[in-house]
Amino acid sequence: MPAERFRLPGFLFGVICAAMFGLAVGAVWMVPSMMFGRALPALVLPAGWILGIVVRRWLRFRGVAGAVLAAGATLVAAVYTACLVAAATISGMMGVGLAQAMSDAGPAMLIDLARLALGPSDIVLALAGAVLAALVAWPLRRSDGPAT
Repeated sequence: MPAERFRLPGFLFGVICAAMFGLAVGAVWMVPSMMFGRALPALVLPAGWILGIVVRRWLRFRGVAGAVLAAGATLVAAVYTACLVAAATISGMMGVGLAQAMSDAGPAMLIDLARLALGPSDIVLALAGAVLAALVAWPLRRSDGPAT
């Protein structure tokens, strides 16, 4: 199969799609976090695996571009989930709804609270999930026959 040419509009559309998939995975990741009442940073590994498959199979990006998009989408999912956990914490403390807490806090405060809640192990897990996503998105080479 011949290599496809790099096209900027297609890549930008892929960046938008990967970011949207990352936000969707982050929202799904939030469900068990809310069930257990705490952040579950280890779920970044299955999230990265899923996003690597999505980028490779559905968005059809391979090689370096696919690896970068999958890793970026995984980091977007991790940051979004951390912000949602911070919003849920505010919501529980203040006795208001989640949407109201997110609206009152604003994005800057949620990002700061999420950053404060992250420990070194959470950052290592997020980077491991991003590396896993990049490896899953990278194409496997098939050998056409036995090497001589």
